[in-house]
Amino acid sequence: MTHVRARGAFTLIELLVVIAIIAILIGLLLPAVQKVREAAARSKCANNMKQIALAAHAYENAARELPPAGKGYGWCNLGTAQPPILNMNGFVLLLSYIEQGALDSQLNKQSAFGNQNTGYCCGLTGSAVAPTGDATTNGNGVRMATVVPTLQCPSDTGKPLQGAGAAYGPGGSLDGAKSNYDFSASQSDFTCGFWKSTGTANRYMFGENSNTRMTDVSDGLSNTFMFGETTLEVYNGRTASWGYRGWVMTGADVVNGINNWTYGAIVPQPGRLGSWGRVGSLHTGGCQFAMGDGSVRFVRESTNTTTLIQIARMSDGTIANTD
Repeated sequence: MTHVRARGAFTLIELLVVIAIIAILIGLLLPAVQKVREAAARSKCANNMKQIALAAHAYENAARELPPAGKGYGWCNLGTAQPPILNMNGFVLLLSYIEQGALDSQLNKQSAFGNQNTGYCCGLTGSAVAPTGDATTNGNGVRMATVVPTLQCPSDTGKPLQGAGAAYGPGGSLDGAKSNYDFSASQSDFTCGFWKSTGTANRYMFGENSNTRMTDVSDGLSNTFMFGETTLEVYNGRTASWGYRGWVMTGADVVNGINNWTYGAIVPQPGRLGSWGRVGSLHTGGCQFAMGDGSVRFVRESTNTTTLIQIARMSDGTIANTD
């Protein structure tokens, strides 16, 4: 009779070798999976920006001018604000063009979206012109906490809301939902009437109470920033909220470069911009911009600020290139 010897169980050494091989394979696979996920998130983010840009084009076609970055800032400094004080973010005017018609129908565009009419820091007191209506009672303020997916980048894992009771909310104890995208506008737009008082050659496409038309962009729509990315978390101040404009929520400005995580002596944390109004993202090496023609461009963080400002200005006579 033939004797068949049964094979014994794995030895400890064999088991450890198998575990080590599996660990190595997982270690090799994870970065690839993460890259695929980020590529998909970045693509979704670019699509969001394209939808916003196309919405702005549709609005301009209907209204014969582009939406402003915001309407009626009551907290603006150095001068008298221009009534009506609505503290409205221009994205409100685009809601019906980005499949948010239900939310749009619930908002009162003739009444305030935020109650700010004084400054919160730095010795600035604001214009002290009273808002038109009360955001805490007119129905607008309570809807400012609605998260609009098209206005948030899937790569950003920051908190989607400002925080109830924060000085940067729409009013009272109401909260506000953030946005990863904002209009291309100067950080100096917290000065009352800044955009309209700025010479044509130095204007960005948007600002408070701006009324740009496509034909005003003499440097070419494909050569001019329309919307920029920002992060949900910033160290100093607050990032933008999609529905209302509060203190230092002025827009996306390239004057400090891209992905500038620094502010004073803080330890930089990539993914959290150092201060308000800056452009940046959690995409590696740069951030995305929607151009005036509706295209979306990834711009490297190494691009110098002079070039960035030339692209942000819509009629300075300079055609700059980020390539």
